[in-house]
Amino acid sequence: MIAHILGVLAVVTFLLSFQLKTRRNILIVNLTSRLLYILQYIFLGAFEGAVLDFMGFLLSFVAQYKEKEFISKNLKVIMIAVNALLIVAGLALYENVFSIFAIFGIVFEVSALWLTKEKNIRILSLIAAPFWLVYNLTNAAYGSVVGNVLVMFSIGIAMLRLDFRKENGK
Repeated sequence: MIAHILGVLAVVTFLLSFQLKTRRNILIVNLTSRLLYILQYIFLGAFEGAVLDFMGFLLSFVAQYKEKEFISKNLKVIMIAVNALLIVAGLALYENVFSIFAIFGIVFEVSALWLTKEKNIRILSLIAAPFWLVYNLTNAAYGSVVGNVLVMFSIGIAMLRLDFRKENGK
């Protein structure tokens, strides 16, 4: 029961993040959400999801500083290293074929947070959601399953409201 409550709280927080206008606010709310997801996976015994989300939390925190000189000069190398680290960790924790979905989900989510344009953050996050949906279904994280569906709708709404209307001059 605790895991499902944490999952719902994580979902609500994650949904809110995509309605925010600035990259900084998206990152802060996303970090809070990720902490709740980690706790949910721990309570469900889905340790692969917990570890990958914990790594995503740490890497998302670092992503806030991408404008710093060292990071901005080495961004491509850092991105390759970050994704390689996530993939290696995911494969080391491999439990079954559904583990691959968690790996893809976290790689897309973390990569999104290193981007500059909010529209691109939303696009990669939208790509990540179905991967997490499959992983959550197979691990009985039902609060997160509902959340994944809502996240896809939320990102779609945010893209219509903040990205496509802006492009069409509305």
